[in-house]
Amino acid sequence: MGQIFSKKRSKILKFKALPMLFFGVLFMSITPNSAWAACTLPSSIVREHNDGREDIAQFMAEQFDEHREWLTGTFVGEALVPALQLFAEQMSAVAAHQTMIIGTFFDAKHQLETQRLFQELQVEAHRDYQPSTSFCAFGTNVRSLAHSENAARYNAVVMGQRQLARHLGRKNMGAAKDATTDVKSRWEQFVNIYCDPQDNNWREGVDNTGLDEDIICNADDSYRVNLDIDYTRLIENRRTIDVSGPLNEGYPDEIDTQALGNNLYGHNVLFRNLSPSQITEDDKPGLYMALRSIAAKRNVAENSYNTIVGMKSLGSTSGMYGPSGDTYRFMGNILTELGIPEEDVDEYLGLPEGYARPNFSYFAQLEILTKKIYQNPDFYANLYDKPANVKRVGAALKGIELMLDRAIYESQLRQEMSMSVLLSSKLGERFFDIDKELK
Repeated sequence: MGQIFSKKRSKILKFKALPMLFFGVLFMSITPNSAWAACTLPSSIVREHNDGREDIAQFMAEQFDEHREWLTGTFVGEALVPALQLFAEQMSAVAAHQTMIIGTFFDAKHQLETQRLFQELQVEAHRDYQPSTSFCAFGTNVRSLAHSENAARYNAVVMGQRQLARHLGRKNMGAAKDATTDVKSRWEQFVNIYCDPQDNNWREGVDNTGLDEDIICNADDSYRVNLDIDYTRLIENRRTIDVSGPLNEGYPDEIDTQALGNNLYGHNVLFRNLSPSQITEDDKPGLYMALRSIAAKRNVAENSYNTIVGMKSLGSTSGMYGPSGDTYRFMGNILTELGIPEEDVDEYLGLPEGYARPNFSYFAQLEILTKKIYQNPDFYANLYDKPANVKRVGAALKGIELMLDRAIYESQLRQEMSMSVLLSSKLGERFFDIDKELK
């Protein structure tokens, strides 16, 4: 700005009348209006005054234009705008840097929260995915139940087929020819195995009392005496029966259960008095069908007995993969923890002697899993465990409960079937009489 005014200094000095103008202005300021009005300036002064005023106005206009050009061009364009641009760029950079710092804080927050969540999940997994010993006991002791159950069903079917073949007179059966041969074979079996000399009003030293050993009884095993009629001792009080064991054929349990079944169901087998030619006659087919109906009803009645024997027959606790799969040791430990001596476990379960690896029956395994484990106080103490393990034990107990409910349900079905057959047999005569009246 100083440079601009210095350029015009020479032009200002050319105004010769300028001191006089200033003097006049000063004089007017100190002289009353009446005196100024009475004073008449020379025309030359007035003319110079007017010219100076025009020059000053022109000079001011030129200076203003130059200042405007400097302000809008030099100052704003070359100084202010670049400075504002640099200021905006710096502020943007500072804002971006601050935003990055805030984002870093957010990243750190989310990272720490994620790490904490992973650590919590890791701790929960470490806590929940450690099955307890009590839970593993269920998995160990149930792995042979399915095999034992299938063996029980198979043995029940075989016993039913054997009794049905006896009634129908199949080849190689004691009753193949007629009822007389059946009674004869059973009598020989009774004399050699089940006869008790002290039955039939036996009195010591009195002739013709009891069943004389020299005449009738030849039995040499006191345990099997009267076992062909003693359901309680042969079936009810035992938990394992060898009706299909691998030791040898004709094992005592196999013969005893068949003999008891013969006495309980179908003591008198169906007669064989009809030849094939007679069956084809007009009145004989109906008679033979009536015999088959009796055999069917007997088979229904005997099914409950066969099922019970099958459930108590030898199962499988050896597993599929050799000694490492044996479970009988673990089941035996459940009994020994209840106070049963180890040497008495086999006797308690009714296992036959001579087995290197005893196989508990399906009935015995189910009894241990549904009854014996609850008689040990340690079972309830082990429930003070991780919540996940308690839930696992609860799920295992629910599964065992379902198996037991299924066994009870099947027992009820057999009972209903027996009752329906019994009711049908009782009403058979009434139906026959009503049918004759209708004819």
